[in-house]
Amino acid sequence: MAKYLIIYHREDNDGVVSGALFVDYLTRKLNITRSEIALLGADYNSLAEFEKKYPIDKLHEAYENIIMTDISFNDGKYMKKIYDEYGNKFIWCDHHKPIIDESFKLHFSDAVGVRNTTKSAILCAYEYLYDAFNEQYDRKSIPEIFRVLSGWDSWSYEREGYEFDYVKNINKACTVGWKLDFETVLDKVNFIMVNWDNKGEDVSKSTLTNLEKYGQQLNEYDDFVMEGIVQQNGDKTWQVSVFDEDKGRPLFIKACAIFHQGATNSTMFKSLKKTNRDIEIGLVFKHAANGNWTLSMYNVNDDYWFHCGEFLKEKYKGGGHKGAAGCTLTEAQFIKILKSKTL
Repeated sequence: MAKYLIIYHREDNDGVVSGALFVDYLTRKLNITRSEIALLGADYNSLAEFEKKYPIDKLHEAYENIIMTDISFNDGKYMKKIYDEYGNKFIWCDHHKPIIDESFKLHFSDAVGVRNTTKSAILCAYEYLYDAFNEQYDRKSIPEIFRVLSGWDSWSYEREGYEFDYVKNINKACTVGWKLDFETVLDKVNFIMVNWDNKGEDVSKSTLTNLEKYGQQLNEYDDFVMEGIVQQNGDKTWQVSVFDEDKGRPLFIKACAIFHQGATNSTMFKSLKKTNRDIEIGLVFKHAANGNWTLSMYNVNDDYWFHCGEFLKEKYKGGGHKGAAGCTLTEAQFIKILKSKTL
């Protein structure tokens, strides 16, 4: 039996860095050996497979403690079972509104950890491990790079005191430079935290200027490429159907869909603000190796009322944020959607 299983979201800096914060704390502060820690870098599709492989009884036979950060199981009832089975040996740090809302409905909202929809998982994990009363956060006396990455991931850059392009560029530079590789990120986190604990020095701050310059170059190239993909290959005849409670009928929101196997993000559809201002939703479909399809959904306009995460959780058991979310579709679901071009 492994002493700890840490499940982290493997697809972005927020998940990998928050996971590394836990490993660094366990090994450095609690003297837990790495051999006692099992890691699962996950996305929502792989967690669905994990649920099938590990019913609660088998899960408890394999792992003594469960830590989840920046991700949750699609099935809220499975989360509830973990909570019931593990008690205070289940730690959950997250900021995704749909599953947090469901935790209140299914009565696992008081699980150990920190859930906060206004912060990233990095800051939730940091609060749980180091700053229970938010004193450091309120004084802005935590390593700045954590606040910068949080400002990007949770769209809270203004509250953190940064410009949008600044956090976007640094996040991009970290994504490319660290490659979302857990051991690389763990080395960075360890270096930051050792110096922070021992000297009170924000050693990460000295690298931010270089990261910003590097990220700016990367993003300028990506914006050029993505604008071409969206404008040339984007199908602007899609729509998203939402039931309008006030009018008692469906409301159809215009969307643009692309089929793209490469990396995507919440700003890739920004060219539509200039060319197709009536389109509010961006959709990206990718064909997975197992025959399923992954769908990423983005709000084209930052302040639009539509909540991508809540919509995908309700209709396709997905999840995410207001501005960006994802889910997995079966081949049958995908074909049905493709025929109507309507979600």
